[in-house]
Amino acid sequence: MELGENRLAMFPLRTFLLPGDEVPLKVFEPRYIQLINECKENGKKFGIPYVNDDEISIYGSEVELLSIVAKNSLNEMVILIKCVRNFHLLDFFEELPDKLYGGGIIEYINDNYETTNPEIIVLVKQLKLTIDPILGSITTKDSFNLFDIAKSLLLKSEDKYKFYSLRNQKRMEHFLFKQLKFYELIKKNEDVLQKNFSLN
Repeated sequence: MELGENRLAMFPLRTFLLPGDEVPLKVFEPRYIQLINECKENGKKFGIPYVNDDEISIYGSEVELLSIVAKNSLNEMVILIKCVRNFHLLDFFEELPDKLYGGGIIEYINDNYETTNPEIIVLVKQLKLTIDPILGSITTKDSFNLFDIAKSLLLKSEDKYKFYSLRNQKRMEHFLFKQLKFYELIKKNEDVLQKNFSLN
């Protein structure tokens, strides 16, 4: 469902974030230094269209600047950003008028994907995944947001993008189920190694 068209300044990266994700980011190119300084001054958000194989993909992440963690004499900086929501990129411009950085025309999409799939619910609870930032792994819920599950698995950007671009409840659930089973296998192996280490 389309929620409306908008325009955003763009900082293309091989990084894909889901709502709530917070990551540090090193900024050293003059065009993006200009962008971040403007975001600090006016509080505006910017977009990170996902770059794959040197090509800008159709989905990206709208982020807000939380803080400038460090800055040197060349104005290069390390910043902390947080994803607010994702978007569909309709058009991209390498450079905006009177700016060094680029921008794009986007549309926001309704990403309300709740699952009651019993196989997924059981695995989430068994693996004690941290779905709620306050309650942690303690939950009695019988439904979960698919994005919250994906975030709890700490997926790589490439996998997050694959998951997001599926745009179909069943396919997204299938993707996460496979990831959960893989995570379960890793945890079991870790438990065996820990047990063997303890016996020695």
